[in-house]
Amino acid sequence: MKRRDFLGYAVVTPLLTACGVGGSDSASSAAASSAKASAAAAAGASGNPVFASGGNHTLSWNTSGNWFMDGSAFQFFGGEIHPARVPSQYWDHRIKMIKALGCNTISLYVMWNFHELSDGTFDFTSADKNIGHFIDLCAQNGMWVLLRPGPYVCAEWDFGGLPPRMLADPQFRDGSGNLQIRGNFPSYMAAVNKWNTALYNNVVKGRTLSAGGPIMLVAVENEYTSWSPDDGTYPNAIAQQWTALGYAEKFCVCDGYASGFKNNHITLPANTAYGMTADGSSVANYATAASNYGVGAFGAECYPGWICNWGDANQTLHVGDFVSQITALTNAKCSFVMYVAHGGSNFGFTAGGNGLCYKACQPVMTSYDYGAPVSESGAANQNFYPIQGAYVANASYSVPFSALPAGIAHIADGDVPAVTSSQLSYSQFLPGMTLGIQNALPQTIEALALAMNQNQPANAGIYPSGVAVYQTTLPAAGGNFSITFDRAPDYALAYVNGVRIPNLLLSTVADGKVPAQVTSFSISNAAASATLKIVCMSFGRTNYGTVMNQEGRGLSGNVYANGVALSNWSMTLSPLSANQIAALTFSAATPASDQPFFAKATVNISTPQDMYIDMSAWSSGYVFVNGRNLGRYWTAAGPQTRLYCPGVWLNSGANTIVVFEFIKGSAGNLSFYGESGLPLNVTSPVSTAAVPPPVANTTYFLQNVNSGLYLDVLAAVAGSSYTYPGLQPLSAAATQGWTVTNDTSGNLKIANASTGAVLDVANNSSTAGSSVILYSANGGANQSWQASGVSSGVYTLTVKQSQLLLDVNGASKAPTSISSTGSVANIVVNPVDNANQEWPFSQQWRFIPALVNNGIYTLTSALSSLMLGAYQGGTANGTRLGIAAPTGGQEQQWRVTISSGGVWQLTNIKSGLVMDVTGQGTANGTALEIWQGNGGANQQFVLVPRADGVSFGIRGVQSGRVIDDNNSGTSPTSYGSSNVSAITLWDDNGGANQSWKFTKVG
Repeated sequence: MKRRDFLGYAVVTPLLTACGVGGSDSASSAAASSAKASAAAAAGASGNPVFASGGNHTLSWNTSGNWFMDGSAFQFFGGEIHPARVPSQYWDHRIKMIKALGCNTISLYVMWNFHELSDGTFDFTSADKNIGHFIDLCAQNGMWVLLRPGPYVCAEWDFGGLPPRMLADPQFRDGSGNLQIRGNFPSYMAAVNKWNTALYNNVVKGRTLSAGGPIMLVAVENEYTSWSPDDGTYPNAIAQQWTALGYAEKFCVCDGYASGFKNNHITLPANTAYGMTADGSSVANYATAASNYGVGAFGAECYPGWICNWGDANQTLHVGDFVSQITALTNAKCSFVMYVAHGGSNFGFTAGGNGLCYKACQPVMTSYDYGAPVSESGAANQNFYPIQGAYVANASYSVPFSALPAGIAHIADGDVPAVTSSQLSYSQFLPGMTLGIQNALPQTIEALALAMNQNQPANAGIYPSGVAVYQTTLPAAGGNFSITFDRAPDYALAYVNGVRIPNLLLSTVADGKVPAQVTSFSISNAAASATLKIVCMSFGRTNYGTVMNQEGRGLSGNVYANGVALSNWSMTLSPLSANQIAALTFSAATPASDQPFFAKATVNISTPQDMYIDMSAWSSGYVFVNGRNLGRYWTAAGPQTRLYCPGVWLNSGANTIVVFEFIKGSAGNLSFYGESGLPLNVTSPVSTAAVPPPVANTTYFLQNVNSGLYLDVLAAVAGSSYTYPGLQPLSAAATQGWTVTNDTSGNLKIANASTGAVLDVANNSSTAGSSVILYSANGGANQSWQASGVSSGVYTLTVKQSQLLLDVNGASKAPTSISSTGSVANIVVNPVDNANQEWPFSQQWRFIPALVNNGIYTLTSALSSLMLGAYQGGTANGTRLGIAAPTGGQEQQWRVTISSGGVWQLTNIKSGLVMDVTGQGTANGTALEIWQGNGGANQQFVLVPRADGVSFGIRGVQSGRVIDDNNSGTSPTSYGSSNVSAITLWDDNGGANQSWKFTKVG
């Protein structure tokens, strides 16, 4: 999307001395690292609006989708975090970690069912539920806020944040029993209005932009068209509720797809921006959304990792592929949010899931690490620094520096001694339990909780989770029975006359390595009138899809013995609440081996610190520390075997750990670690191999990582005896080529390919801030540079004489300017950047194989020796592209021509036709062809340097997508009934099948 060019602001630079341009540099020597940091900070403040408390602000957009804050062009880079998943004592730390990524915005879900109490009131004042305080911390940290209050949020949270009581309360069902949620239904909308009113009065009011606060957008619902968008009036009805409450500022929707509202004929509420979740990853979708609705468009969710369910092999964490996505979005000046920047934990019963609860469910595990850049415990994950670099270095404005906060202390492995089973005390679960609710049919957990909360104050109410126990009598004759269900329980045990049916775990979980689904069972030789007891420890409710309408955990419907429905059930719900745990009585007597039980340990800790409790020696249940429910463990399913215990929930001295074990029947040991031990699937990880040096006798473009501009030779300045290097947009002129050779010390001599002059520190100066000039090669130490690899193709350059680094003055992102009387000393040498004061990227240089403007090249897949050309040598308009073995023919040769705007055109030598995106398409899978040149945006491409240092992605200007071979570059193209290696546009993932090596012909 078209946005203001942020590169045009002034940069504070030192003047050159009277002894000539690049003379003694005595004046510039005072410009040390701190001055550079100050200059960069000042530039950042003027380059993109930054939130500061104390003033009113106005957010706006134009019909092209461009954003403005107080009338100035605005780009936001957001990080999603959910306060409900993080102890409140750590909120400030996590916000600072997200800011250190380069983010300027916090996006947060607020979960209705986390704040609603059993009596229908709301808690916004308890420490961990004080969302107003969280937003105040965002303001104190200079962060804008995107508030996502639902009422439905998805979020892998129990029932998508909606109150589960709605499943049991008949006012939320129609005459046919169908659940009425996420629509303009009277009872539902009355409940929504009560929620919105409480949220507005306790959180939003007084914290909006017009009130001097950071809340710039309030989201209306969430992903409405992704499933069951049955009521086109519903989003507007929610917006009208907010407006009636007094909210007079901007809304947004966070929908799945760029055309979601358009295709479902839903009118966007007034003053509402359009955010995309599923479609937020691709640049092309932003233009589509802006065109559809004429409002500000943004990526509401861009995913650095993904959901991890019980039974999955590992937690996915994206690095290189997500960095490619961040780079493309940032270069296109899109505004977007990472979902999530920090995930936290699904403490207690908050984890959600997917699938139909009584047939095939996929529950989410307790850790919500998500592969986010900030890990579950608040540390930097493997993708933290790559994401930081991708945004900060590619942003068109100078991103204000933000240092990492001090880390949260955690134990080292072995600091806390393990607790053996002999050190535990025990409490029984089933014996003595009163089954106080009777009904002809078993009732869901939600119905049990609703009944038990009747006429109870909030402090005595329970949440509809925990363990439900159901009991009935089998047919009087006894004998053999086959037990089946209308709705099988998702996780349950069964007992006959108090004896557990061996080797039976009823489960509808269908994922990965979990035990096979069991939805029925047999009973042999039952005594006359035997009791059947079914004990359900259900998972969290589904949070996505129409299957939410069929939710209801525990037992419901008929249970059959040999096809005959059983009746007259007694039941209860054990909520496993803090009050219940505190009231338990423990003894040394071990529990019955076939029943759930509680086990208690006392652990003495001198200095409370974060830790993980390892449950590998247990089977399945919950862990409570000092009354706090850390969440569920399920060792057999994995991949998580350790539960995160925040240090702020521990005492200095004695700490009580209570384990509720559901399956195993015997206790194991408890061990304590400093790390999660969570297995990761890291996609496109950062290479740990040593970075090879630049290849001698090779000509490169030298791109500054911070600005994306290229080292060039500046015009001569009157009265100066020196020529200066500076930074300019890519032109592919000969002056932007730099040939590296090895000098006598084994370091690099870097000579301009046009003039032959080399990079030289003026006057042999060893002072920080000294100017770099171009000078005839003389073998001096001030012309000798050591290249130290940062990542593939990226280096710092240290001059031998002073050990200072080649740098850009003030970390400027602006092209170097020249005046008639003097030069801006833009390229200097400085000490290595202080990681606690400034970004390091202005001292990093990307060595890119130089392309000659109007040169002729072959394009070879980075994955194979196959070359890109006109399919089967065709020369007609519309001939598609393909890859084939090298032929030496002109159909595989391309003239590359760069325009003044820095975009490339590729002309096929054989036909004279240019590379063209068919039909000006922008969607994934759009074909590439050759066509008569017309200067259209579908014939313009940007070359994206790849991490291997030798290849490029070829990104369409119009689409924002790159040229991709859909067969991974290993087979020649064949177009027919089944296409092989079709050449198309696709979202950039940095893969080798999207990377092309340019080799000059002749």
